[in-house]
Amino acid sequence: MSGSLPHFGLDELGHAVKILAACALAYSITRLFHLPEGYWCLITVIIVTHPDLPGTLTASRDRLIGTLIGAAVGAVAIAIHLRGVPSLPLYAVGLVPLAMLTAVWPTLRLSCITLTIVLLPSAEGTDFSRPMYRVLEILLGTAIATLVALPALLRRRQSAPTG
Repeated sequence: MSGSLPHFGLDELGHAVKILAACALAYSITRLFHLPEGYWCLITVIIVTHPDLPGTLTASRDRLIGTLIGAAVGAVAIAIHLRGVPSLPLYAVGLVPLAMLTAVWPTLRLSCITLTIVLLPSAEGTDFSRPMYRVLEILLGTAIATLVALPALLRRRQSAPTG
C-alpha cells in the first residue's frame, strides 16, 4: 500500500449503490417470506455482487454450486444421523471429500461451509429445514444480485456504437 487513499469515483459509487439496493431488496424479501436465516441471502448478495454482470454471474454460480453440494452432503448426513449415528463422525466423513474437492476447485469452498452450517442443531423446523432454507436463501441472494446487475449491462449495450 502506498499510503494514499484508493480512488472512489462514479464507477465505485455505482457499485456501492448496487450492493445497497440489492441488500435492501434481499432484506425486504426475506422479511416478507419470514425466512428464518434470511441473513444468508444478504451475505450472498454482498459476496456475489461484482461491478460487472459476468463477475456477478460467475460468483453466483460458484456460490450456488458449493451450497448445493454442501447441502446435499448435509442432507445425507442428517438422514443417517436420524438413524442414531452421532453427528461428529458424519461431519468428519462428509467434510473429507468436500475438502478434497475444495483443494482442486477452491471456488467450491462453500460446500464445506454449508455442510458445517446445515449440521448445526436447528432451533426451528425439521432437521431437513436448515439445508432447504440455506439453498433457498442462497438462490434468492444470487438471483437478486443478478437482477441488480442487469441494468448496467443493458445501459452499456444501448450506448455501444452499432456498426
